Amino acid sequence: MKKIIIVLLFGLLISCDPGYSIYVANRSQDNIYVETNRAIESRLLANEGPFYDSIVSKKSNSSDKNALYKLDKNTNIFLFSYIGAPNSDYFPFENLKIIKGSDTIRVDKSNFMQKLTKGKKSTYFIDVN
Repeated sequence: MKKIIIVLLFGLLISCDPGYSIYVANRSQDNIYVETNRAIESRLLANEGPFYDSIVSKKSNSSDKNALYKLDKNTNIFLFSYIGAPNSDYFPFENLKIIKGSDTIRVDKSNFMQKLTKGKKSTYFIDVN
């Protein structure tokens, strides 16, 4: 019986889907703004702690429909995470705007995958240079 339980546990551990995380990374020398149609922190399970605080500390402005975050040079902000591998079927925002000076980059389901750069392990970035 113990052998069956060990085999089942081992099988469950191996079959678990990996997760991934998506960040916006400001790799430029200027400040940028990230505008989302809903607050990033509203997607988190916990509304306290250093991870939550790192997102909220970048919040610049908010309304009922949009949230705006300021990223200083060489910083990043967590957008979302999910199980499996990134794909265009799962993008939790209706739209995402990255504003740098007078330029605006729009990210949505249709161009999400083209904007990603693979980082270490299961971390992906939308880079702004």
